Amino acid sequence: MYQLIIFLLGIPAIMVATTIHEFTRAAVSTALGDSLPKERGRLTLNPLRHFEPIGLILMLACGFGWGKPVETSGLRYKNRNRGVLLTAILPTAANLVFAFVFMFLASAVSNIVLLSSFFVRIAYYCCCLVVYNFIPVEPMDCVKVLSVLMPANTYFKFIQYEKMIQMIFLLLLFFGLSGFFVGIADTLYYGIAAVVL
Repeated sequence: MYQLIIFLLGIPAIMVATTIHEFTRAAVSTALGDSLPKERGRLTLNPLRHFEPIGLILMLACGFGWGKPVETSGLRYKNRNRGVLLTAILPTAANLVFAFVFMFLASAVSNIVLLSSFFVRIAYYCCCLVVYNFIPVEPMDCVKVLSVLMPANTYFKFIQYEKMIQMIFLLLLFFGLSGFFVGIADTLYYGIAAVVL
């Protein structure tokens, strides 16, 4: 019964971790002059506004997932390349910071088992988001970084195969590739735990 409760705690924990990620993107893009996130109702900490069912189910099942991506408009930035990089990199950086924060909170309330377990789950899923956003597959943020760093012609050739790359990657996840990335996320998670606890 306890294990079932811990498993179910993963649902709100994922929603918190993905909300941190997507709200950070919305806030950064807004700060850079983009009004689109606010217009679409994404400049909010309400987890339901950032909820993406497929991303949540996948993350619960195999550790790989995402929230509902925030739409941004790079055309509204004063410096487009800088703005795109910041809105791509800072959400992942926020997840890394909050992995430390929630691990510390878990330690601080270790006598309250369920609350501590909940904070640990959030920290873990924050680590998952950090790792997976380095993968150059939509909707991961690495693709946005590549849009700035790669030559335009090379990038456009790359995104022509976007759907195919997604399908192949998801198939590989279901056939065991997820274990490789979960291993990296676990290493990051235990590294943070070793520092904080």
